[in-house]
Amino acid sequence: MFIYTDIVEQFSCQMCGACCHNQWQVTLSETSYRRNEVLFAGTGRQAEFDQAFIRLQEPAGYGEYAYIAKQAGGGCWFLDTGNRCRLHREAGHSQLDAVCQTFPRYPMSTARGIELTLSFSCPAVLKLADREEALSIVKAEKQPTAVADDSYAVAVYPVQQPARKPLHYYFELETHFIDILQYRGLPLSERLDFLADTVNAVNGLVRDETIGRALTTLFRSNYDYLDRLAAARTPSVTAPGAGLLENFLVNFVFKKPFYIYGLDNTLHLLQRMWQQIVNADDMTAAIRKLEFQYGHDRKVLLG
Repeated sequence: MFIYTDIVEQFSCQMCGACCHNQWQVTLSETSYRRNEVLFAGTGRQAEFDQAFIRLQEPAGYGEYAYIAKQAGGGCWFLDTGNRCRLHREAGHSQLDAVCQTFPRYPMSTARGIELTLSFSCPAVLKLADREEALSIVKAEKQPTAVADDSYAVAVYPVQQPARKPLHYYFELETHFIDILQYRGLPLSERLDFLADTVNAVNGLVRDETIGRALTTLFRSNYDYLDRLAAARTPSVTAPGAGLLENFLVNFVFKKPFYIYGLDNTLHLLQRMWQQIVNADDMTAAIRKLEFQYGHDRKVLLG
């Protein structure tokens, strides 16, 4: 089973060069390093290889063996003046490291199947998501796009969690949280408040064999409350950029931070993100910055 946000199928690279011209360091595995070593040696460019691919001197993350050097102006070594990749042009997509093959896709291995969304640090993705239409989650038997086997950002298997803890029911929680964020009978700020109330209610449940039924009761109570609101309230006027902001928050929750970092930590992170975005002069730039930090400099965002 493949589960993904609808913008995955709509995405195509616009060759803006944003992902190849920034401060993030692109690392590669030893396999990718050796593959490129063979390519450059075979074309008599060992000197360029030694300049472009730099071995890491200290222990790094899993699979990180070297990194790609940057040009003086900050762009990737292989970025040409037309924002195209020289390495891709010469040897094809499979020659690239896993990061470059995958971005801006965000693949996840889960108990439900392979799940996939996109990074909002990519300008082309932001354009797709800047719409009034809510982000939708698609389930299909056919894979929407090719993903390298070693590129999964997270692994989410709630059955590994103790049966008496909320995260054992993670997928039900995620679906409910997204439903709350997409309930347009409330302003987005109130939806976040209601999400916080729900997280607090989940945390207050007794950790015993009844927790599954208790969660179901809580969810039903929430839906009944939202239905009553819908009947009593006039739908709020959609403000400019509201669709993008909602879709960003939904996309973020779909990336499974509640599973990875826990309910409280992720709630606090969402609240900090919200404050940074609503207080920013440029909402789009703020979203890109937050997404970049979550993808490539997470310690800053979580600190």
